[in-house]
Amino acid sequence: MPSEKKNQIVKNLKEKLAKAKGIVLADYQGLSVPEVEALRKQLKESKADYQVVKNTLLGLTFKNSNFQLPTSNFQLAGPTAIILSHEDETKPLKVLYDFAKEHPAIEVKGGFFEGVWLLGEKLKEIASLPSREVLLAKVVGMIQSPIVRFVGATKNNQIGLVRVLQAKGSR
Repeated sequence: MPSEKKNQIVKNLKEKLAKAKGIVLADYQGLSVPEVEALRKQLKESKADYQVVKNTLLGLTFKNSNFQLPTSNFQLAGPTAIILSHEDETKPLKVLYDFAKEHPAIEVKGGFFEGVWLLGEKLKEIASLPSREVLLAKVVGMIQSPIVRFVGATKNNQIGLVRVLQAKGSR
């Protein structure tokens, strides 16, 4: 029989899951307390929360939420931290994988991206994509490119015409 404290933890975590845009589960074993605090600070700056939760409580939370962990290829084992992103799903992923480059002890187990469960390898691919702002800038550049070329071509033709007329007029 779960205690009142454990029931409260599950209830609070369930509320956080309902509000989260992205959810990542990671193994933090091997990180020192200062390293965990540094990661927590970086994630906070990217509008995400880092919380360590017991696997049994995490399993209960997922069981009673809209997010269902896969039963076939994933098991909650070892120390688990949950990262909940509140605004941008990819930004905390990038922070986590950048942190993992310098601290190989942290390992991404998996997570929910746009409501779909993905393992760590797929999340790493998503984290390596350019940011939304960069992608939008590329789209604008691609849309703008033909127009700029057209304007340049017509401008060069006009300049050529003016030079021909000036050469004719100076004779």
